[in-house]
Amino acid sequence: MKKPEQFLKIHLPENLIRDLDYYGQKENKNRNQIIKEAMQLFICEKNKLLMYEKMKNGYEEMGNINLALAEIGLCIEYSLLQNYEDEMPEWKEVPW
Repeated sequence: MKKPEQFLKIHLPENLIRDLDYYGQKENKNRNQIIKEAMQLFICEKNKLLMYEKMKNGYEEMGNINLALAEIGLCIEYSLLQNYEDEMPEWKEVPW
């Protein structure tokens, strides 16, 4: 079932209309078909950019979370090492 279409009136500069007609002749398509394809491509590219921006923000947020977790882990490891060394007094007597 074909979706209903709406009429849209647009104003374009002459050079853009010439380009539109050039590619229409080259691809054997009318202006309407060329404009539909251009709009679909435009929207697709905009959606991609939006998705990439969301992904970038998500990776940045995860980077901050991972850094915080690594710092917590490092503090815990350091604390455990200190406790271990404190319980091994013979290490303090070894002359290096």
